[in-house]
Amino acid sequence: MDNVEHIIKKEQSKGKEALTIWNIDGYELKISHPNKLYWTKEGFSKLDLLNYYNSISSTILPYFKDRPATLHYYPRGIDGFSFYRRNFEKNTQNVIRTVPYQEISQEKIIQVPIIDTKIALLWLASKGSIEFHLWSSKIPNYKNPDMAIFDLDIKNEANFKHALEAAWYLHEYLESIKLKGYPKTSGGSGLHVYVPIVDKYSFEFVRNWVKKIGTKLAKQYPNLITTKKDSGATHKSDKVVIDYLQNVISRNTAAPYTVRAYPYAPVSTPLTWDEINKGGFYPKDFNLKNVPKRVAKLGDLFSEVLTKKQLLTQ
Repeated sequence: MDNVEHIIKKEQSKGKEALTIWNIDGYELKISHPNKLYWTKEGFSKLDLLNYYNSISSTILPYFKDRPATLHYYPRGIDGFSFYRRNFEKNTQNVIRTVPYQEISQEKIIQVPIIDTKIALLWLASKGSIEFHLWSSKIPNYKNPDMAIFDLDIKNEANFKHALEAAWYLHEYLESIKLKGYPKTSGGSGLHVYVPIVDKYSFEFVRNWVKKIGTKLAKQYPNLITTKKDSGATHKSDKVVIDYLQNVISRNTAAPYTVRAYPYAPVSTPLTWDEINKGGFYPKDFNLKNVPKRVAKLGDLFSEVLTKKQLLTQ
């Protein structure tokens, strides 16, 4: 893990607002408004966000390797306006690598970002990108995912114990067919379970495979699990929805270790199956202040996702 002390910081006058400059591998990263509160109630600043991403950079960057990303910007903090960005044709100051992607819906070519350096990661965060979301396929093989993703969605945090229970039943089923899944908090209210796979299947095949397992679990635990979302944007049911539609080309899922723009600055945090089984925690318990210490103690619990390649079985 990178030591924040290795970064040279200096202050320059910029009117009434200090400008912090970090020297990162010879690149001068200018951080405007470093003391601006991004999380007002918690007192977490823009600089706190940058310090987090610097400290976790060597852990998070392997998940970004060759994988297109979508950024969720909150330039005025989590209570201000926000916007998504995944087309980086302009204004990257040559710090971000981009690759062309033919958008299906709009029939145009965009330049999607590949975040493969600490400079790129911190530059984007310095521009107000709090959240980093990743595709489940890599370049140049866009059409074949290397992850099957189970998104366990719930109505609110009060139902989180239901998500833990559903995740455990999913774990038991995956083990029964000799597959290994890896859980993490979404950073929101739910959970993600990743099943790393060989990149030879189509998105349609993977999506239907996830749906088939979700349907089996819904039949086995009808009072707990469903694969059907409520109509509209609001999740009203107390059931856990296994959202198989995460497995669509160019669909984004919160990256492991990304900060989320919610109260308490939660982080999408890898978990052990023992933690899932025991429970007693909520997603907000893992935040930008304590996750680096957790990783220093436990290591990267998600690391096998980067190397394990499994064949899908029924």
